[in-house]
Amino acid sequence: MSEPPRRTGEAPAAAGDALQPFKEALRERFPSREALLAEGRAQTLRQQQRQSRNKRLAASGLALALLAAVVVADPAWHVAELRTAVGERLVVNLADGSRVTLNTGTVLRVEQRLRSRQFELAGGQAFFSVAHGPRPFIVRSGEVAVRDIGTAFDVHRLDAEQLRVGVTEGSVEITRPGSAPRIARAGELVQAGNGRIDTPQPVTLARVEAWQRGKLMFDGTPLREALAEIQRYRKAPITLEDAAAGGLRLSGEYDIAGMERLLDTLPQVLPVRVSRAADGAISVASRTR
Repeated sequence: MSEPPRRTGEAPAAAGDALQPFKEALRERFPSREALLAEGRAQTLRQQQRQSRNKRLAASGLALALLAAVVVADPAWHVAELRTAVGERLVVNLADGSRVTLNTGTVLRVEQRLRSRQFELAGGQAFFSVAHGPRPFIVRSGEVAVRDIGTAFDVHRLDAEQLRVGVTEGSVEITRPGSAPRIARAGELVQAGNGRIDTPQPVTLARVEAWQRGKLMFDGTPLREALAEIQRYRKAPITLEDAAAGGLRLSGEYDIAGMERLLDTLPQVLPVRVSRAADGAISVASRTR
């Protein structure tokens, strides 16, 4: 078959020219290598940005969680210990305006915490006059905690288990694990320990505050308890020789500075014998023995 005649000056048609329309259509449907590389770089950048943002969010969440944990834990940021020797009293004015008076032979741990003002009475007796503030004021001793509700109160650790709380102003909440909280108000005395919190009992303010005036007050107090109180103000021991003597009752107001004179005159008040040893030790027994 013969080819059609070409016009004068017309070049022969290239073989690839017939495919050109198809190439253009393919370019529209499929990106080029350069476009693919650019899109890959863009995706990688977007992924890196997401990862960076997620890391920042995770770090912020961790910081918030740690901050919340610290707030809930209420850590102590400053701790100090106050002590008094036998026969010594000490008055301490705290930075928040509260005042603490320590009686003889007292050990008090003062804890400045993030959310609260806390104290641990390891032994002895302390009177707290509390300044109002946003942070709770709590005194702990053993398993018992005394929380101030705008008040002035006395805390006396009788022994490893027993605690006595006397309120002179306002009220306090007394708690221990396994017991319902007790509220003690001004003019009430509460004893706690050995797994219980007793019902508040009425008490005179003069009796609660007596030791701060240098006095001891006994009102029909068993002699064994009175001698235990007197013992706190002397180093040499006092020994009670028999239960009968311990059950005798002692009343009156006495000067703490005159405890030795009280011991010497005790036989004039009660049917007991008082014996002194060379080292200052004293024994008390019934006269019938």
